[in-house]
Formats: sequence, C-alpha cells, structure tokens
Amino acid sequence: MKNEESIFGSILNDMSDGVLVLGFDGSIRLHNPAASAILGLPESALNQSIADLMQQTEENDTLFADLLEAVGQKKKVVKTLPYFRDDKMYYLRITVDLLCSEGEHIGMIAQIADITEATMLFIANKRLANQVTNLMNSFVEVMVTAIEEKSSYNANHTKSMVRYAKRYLAWLEQQGTLTQFTLENTAPLLMSIWLHDIGKLLVPPEIMDKPTRLGSAEKDIRHRIEMTRLMLQIKALQNPENAAEYQSQREQLDKAETLIFTANTAGFLEDPVREQLREAAKTQCIAADGSTISLLDENELEAITVQRGTLTADERKIIESHVSWTGTLLSKVEFRGDYKPVPKWAAGHHELLDGSGYPDHLTGDAIPWETRLLTIIDVYDALTAEDRPYKPPLPPEKAFAILSDMAEHGKIDRQILESFRESEAWKRETTEI
Repeated sequence: MKNEESIFGSILNDMSDGVLVLGFDGSIRLHNPAASAILGLPESALNQSIADLMQQTEENDTLFADLLEAVGQKKKVVKTLPYFRDDKMYYLRITVDLLCSEGEHIGMIAQIADITEATMLFIANKRLANQVTNLMNSFVEVMVTAIEEKSSYNANHTKSMVRYAKRYLAWLEQQGTLTQFTLENTAPLLMSIWLHDIGKLLVPPEIMDKPTRLGSAEKDIRHRIEMTRLMLQIKALQNPENAAEYQSQREQLDKAETLIFTANTAGFLEDPVREQLREAAKTQCIAADGSTISLLDENELEAITVQRGTLTADERKIIESHVSWTGTLLSKVEFRGDYKPVPKWAAGHHELLDGSGYPDHLTGDAIPWETRLLTIIDVYDALTAEDRPYKPPLPPEKAFAILSDMAEHGKIDRQILESFRESEAWKRETTEI
C-alpha cells in the first residue's frame, strides 16, 4: 500500500498539469509543484483558504470565485479563464470535480492546465481568419462597385436582394427553423448573393442595359429618315411636276417611323403589329449619294420585331452567359470551409427545378436550398425593381402571382416561396444595408 502511495505521489509531483485538493471549507489540502508554478502559490499555501488567496490579489478573483462556488455547491466546473501572474496574462483550463474515498465525498479536486500557447495560437488563427474574411468582403465590395459603375440598376438589384435575404434568414432564425435549411453561419449565403451577378462585368453594357428594342441602332435609323426627308424635299423642288409622288413617299415614311418608334418602347407586340413592322422595314430611304436602301436592315428588323422585352435571341444568349462567367470567375477564388459552396450557389441562380433553366439545366435535388432561395429573390426583385430602363415595376401582389404560377408549373420551390412571402422580408425600405 505504501508503495502504491509512493507511486501515486511521484506521478502527482511529475504531472505538468496542476492539481489542487480542496476541503469543503475552501482550504487547500494538497497541491503539486505544477499547481504552485502555474498559480504562483506561496509555500504557505497549504491549508490556506481560497478566500485568503483572493485577499492577496484582485486580478484573479474570477478564478478563485469559481473554485469557491464549486466547493460551496459541490458541483463540477469546467472553464477556461485568464490568469495574471508576474504582470503577464495566461490562459488556464480549470476542471473541478468531487473527490471520493470509499464512497464518501471528502473534498474537491481541481486540475489546472496552462493552455496559454494553444489559446494564443487559436487567437492568432482566428485573427488571420477574420483578416481573410475581411479581404473577401473587400473583394466583393470592389466587384459590386465595378458593376455599379457599369450598370447602376444591377448594383441596386444586388443590394436589394441582400436586404431581402438578411431579413428572411433572420425571420427563419426567429422561427427556430434556420438550420433546418441552411448553415447557422449565413455569411456564405449572403456572399453568394453579393457575387451572383459578377459575370455581368463581362457583358457589353449596350446589351445589359438595352432600354429599347433598337438600342443604339435608333440613331442610325433616325438619320436615314431625316436624310430621306431632305432628299425628297430637294427632289420636289427640282421636279415640281412630281411633288405629289414625293409627298406620298413622305407620308409613307412618316407612317413607318411612327409604327417603328411606337413599337420600339412597347412592352409586348401582337403578331399583326409585327407583320406591319416587316412591311414598314421595306420602306425605301434615299442616301446622300442618291442610292436607295431599305428603312431597316436585317438586324434592325429582328430587333424591332422582338415580341416581348428588348433583346434579340443572340443578345439574350449573351446576357444568359453571365451565369457561366460568374461560375468561371468564382472558380478562380479558393473558397474554403463554410464558403466552399459559394460559387455553386451563386452561379446556379437561373436554374429551375424542371430543368428549363440555365446554364446546366439542373433539376430537382441537384439544386440546393440556397440556390432555390436566391432564384426566388432574384425573380422577385427583377419584377418589382423601379430602376429597370426597359420595363415598369410590378406591384408585389402581381409579382407573387407570377412567382406562384412558376411554382405551379414546377419551376421554383413552392415551400420557400410561401415562406418568403409570409416573412414579409420582401417589403421595401429606404434603409441602406
């Protein structure tokens, strides 16, 4: 038995962790050399009370108070606390538990580990991680600023989407359901929203912000018309006997001009109107050299007969390419940890559940919850935005009617849509992000 006690005593003395044995009266009954070194205990500490030690210094009241609380309430305590010794701060891991002998509680035993080095390494790593995150956020700010400079409505679009998402995610958290759908750390999802349109940096502004069907071609067409009017006027002066014919040509030109420029800004063109435009395009114009050309060339005719919106099929493909560019650009950034899915979430915001989206025509479960949410918010803001140059905004009830129809046809997630609507996160406010 004495040999066993000697072995245990040797182990206790050789331990790198400190050990204190405390009586239920708060006195120190035993301490090993490591405890003396870590806590800086005086030689007289044996049988001294914890309360007496508290009187000697105020810097470590928290640690001593926790020891006294554990003794007084006879409860287990596990904490990491700062400890001040010799004008330096250390981090200690304190584990206090009941000490038993032959089935009886005879006191408390505290194990004290100096984890200063590990804690400082953790703090340094955390600081580095924050610096990396701040760098990512700065990168995002630069990219969004670049998009804003190129197209103001796109920057507003992104800011609005982030605002909606923040409110919606906060609402889910209040409901206690946030982690059922996405990460508790919502920063990566918000990052994907900030970056979802970064590919638009590579889309020509004359296409991305095209306010009318004809766009920049409008100037050339108006020039043709004015030149033709001038040439008809000169011809009428030179050949007064043909003035009636020239007047008829002038009236035909005026009619074609009215039809074309009315259609240029119309929201939707009926098929009969599109057929009239094809005929109007054949109207002959007179160039400065006296040659004749059609009022509209093939590209201009294709543009003016677009049934809905302002983009031709080729221009729409260029616009749609922005999601592929988003994926390509973000793939160059090494996203890690919770941020690893950011490129996938961001680049998939035009995918639809039935496979009719783009660029990869994903379906169903291949589209994650985060991307489904991003898609709904993206469509909602596009429908209700007040700063789009090519269309008036829709009121929320009409926007939700369109979204509901999309859900009915299996294109977007009905559950997310109904939840988003219930949250009222979509209501506009003037407060900036």
